[in-house]
Amino acid sequence: MKKKIIILGSTGSIGMTTIKIVLKNKKIFDVILLTANKDYVKLLSQAKTLKCKNIIVFDKENFFKAKIINKNKNIKIFNNVKDFLKNQKNKVDYTMCAISGISGLEPLIDIIKITKNLAIANKESIICGWNLIQKKIVKYNVKFIPIDF
Repeated sequence: MKKKIIILGSTGSIGMTTIKIVLKNKKIFDVILLTANKDYVKLLSQAKTLKCKNIIVFDKENFFKAKIINKNKNIKIFNNVKDFLKNQKNKVDYTMCAISGISGLEPLIDIIKITKNLAIANKESIICGWNLIQKKIVKYNVKFIPIDF
């Protein structure tokens, strides 16, 4: 059975590196969510390539633009993690959190409840929100994997 994964920040360098790994191992991974702040064009392209059915565009203006140009009705577009979670009840095997800066903290905190393994490449979120992160990973029994330090 394929490992279900989420890539938060898929249009950045770490996210794109993660996608390269996934593409080399298509038989192993099934990407269920990709996110970006503004680059909805690249995000939609990634979703099509990976056959990913869910994307989040955090920037409100670009979220609406993505909704307008999305021709693939199989791709659901959300504006935040909370809305995505309303439709996603099953746990995923891995989440790669590659959103840069402190803006990555809220999506990270929200996604913890549905992941088994959490890889974080975001020092700012760890430094600023470690107490919140730690409480959530303990509560939801999530394995924490810091990367890119």
